[in-house]
Amino acid sequence: MIASDKQQTITRAKELADRLDKIDVDSLDFIETILVYKLPHLSREEIKKMLALNEVELRQTRFYQEVSAEGRQEGHQEECILLLSRLLRRKFGLQPQLENSLQELTSFPLEKLEDLADALLDFNGVTDLETWLANHR
Repeated sequence: MIASDKQQTITRAKELADRLDKIDVDSLDFIETILVYKLPHLSREEIKKMLALNEVELRQTRFYQEVSAEGRQEGHQEECILLLSRLLRRKFGLQPQLENSLQELTSFPLEKLEDLADALLDFNGVTDLETWLANHR
């Protein structure tokens, strides 16, 4: 499959799908990884259909689990930024200086945002936030 052209890859993947009862999860994961890289235009649903997978089998693959975890991580980061923005606006009011600082939050990983959530309780003004951001870039 790796050395095949796109059409041969699809054909070979379908052939392997006919033997899924004899393929373990690691092999399925390997096949799915090849398909994802060789056929990036295919959706998860199309790959699932091509391999005749049910949702349970698909969820067992490492690729699916990694993509799912990344999505959850990004969602948590967005939620954290929204909550921090709300708390900081409530604490300091709406002001341009604060809004500029809030724009920087998108560049911070979730762990740093959680640290900021703890630190903001001790802030007395927007300058404390600016100092914290400068020290944690």
